[in-house]
Amino acid sequence: MKIKLLLPLFLLLGVSLTAQLPQATAMIPISVSVTGFVPHPGTYQLTVFSRLSDAVKASRGELPQISDPLTMSPLQQKAVEEDSLYASFQGLRQVRLTRQSKSQVYDLLRFMRLGELEQNPLLKDGDLIWVPTLEQSVSVMGSVYLPGEYQFVPGDKLGDLLRLCQGFTPEANLKRILIYRYQPNGVDFDILSQDISAVASLSDMGFALMPRDRIIVGQDSEARRGWKVQVEGAVKTPGEFLIGDKSTLWDILQLCGGPSSGGDLGNAVLINGPFSARIFPDLERLKAFSMSQMSPVEYSYLRSSLRQLKGKYSISLQECWDSKGLSSNPILQNGDYIFVPQRLDMIAVSGQVLNPGLVPWVEGKDWKYYVEACGGYTNNRRLGGVRIIRDHSGNWVKPSKKLALRPGDMVFVAESTDRDIWADIKDVALLASQIVTIFLSIRAITSN
Repeated sequence: MKIKLLLPLFLLLGVSLTAQLPQATAMIPISVSVTGFVPHPGTYQLTVFSRLSDAVKASRGELPQISDPLTMSPLQQKAVEEDSLYASFQGLRQVRLTRQSKSQVYDLLRFMRLGELEQNPLLKDGDLIWVPTLEQSVSVMGSVYLPGEYQFVPGDKLGDLLRLCQGFTPEANLKRILIYRYQPNGVDFDILSQDISAVASLSDMGFALMPRDRIIVGQDSEARRGWKVQVEGAVKTPGEFLIGDKSTLWDILQLCGGPSSGGDLGNAVLINGPFSARIFPDLERLKAFSMSQMSPVEYSYLRSSLRQLKGKYSISLQECWDSKGLSSNPILQNGDYIFVPQRLDMIAVSGQVLNPGLVPWVEGKDWKYYVEACGGYTNNRRLGGVRIIRDHSGNWVKPSKKLALRPGDMVFVAESTDRDIWADIKDVALLASQIVTIFLSIRAITSN
């Protein structure tokens, strides 16, 4: 009878011990040695569930999490430099694991990038790990997700490296992948082209690679999948919008919902992305010159270029919206930018006035009205130095009675320059004496 009562108790105890067995096993330490090209070679205490990657990670140690390099101590800077060195030049694709005098090589990068668990075995007590340096490499550039320098392993195929790069970006041109193969002299090279557009899987690419190959995956410039424009400012739905080869300004204005209640399409701008990114060598040359080194035309060109938005379309977005795309409706390009400002029914007055600032715009009023609204001129203003700066174009315009100011324009009153009156008198006297001398010389010649 007692045996029957004790039997369930023993069974319950056995189940409890079995449930705790994995947890107890996990606490059993194992000693693993890590050597080779690692920051901290040595013997590490791990668990029976640790894998090859855990041991390599342990040999790197913990780095300080510092966002600003300027605040690092010399020891911290050295640690970051060492981590970059080892991360860039460790041969993780040929890590050797020695167990009881038997060695096997594993490709840890294939585990990290492709999830191949067989390349990351469980460790056992007494294992010896050796991490080599990166001796031979192949580089991959262009339209892949993870371009860079990769360790070359004998037997590597084109598909193997492209899989490690995590494949192609959407705009990649698969019809013409270029492989630059250097000759033994390290200077001359052959260019091999591969069309893989019809290959079903990267694993099927059997093209054999060689050390120092340079693989370039080009971009298909005709692909429209990544074409987009940016719309910002006072519109109902700002953001990025994809475009096709015939998408127009009217199409995008419709997609973004048009201007918001406070949007000012009259002063909105459309900037051509490719043109705004261009470098103009002559403009860069003139920027390095002083005013005396430039001709009047060159100086005028430089001033206008610096005042105006680079790549701005000479169109009216208000006209495009009002006409529903029948006019001022260009075809957009990849990278174009649209900005719609908030309506500002103000005129800005700056420079030599008593109270510079914003003045409410009044239709029909000329520039003098806004100067008077700011308290009039100071005693340091330059005569004839008033200019109207157009908000939409950035042009500087001389004021006149017929010039109508628009909301957002600026009235600028220039400052008079300090000059030495005696120097001016001396210059005038010198010029007058030269003119008299020339006149007398001509008179003497003609009288003879």
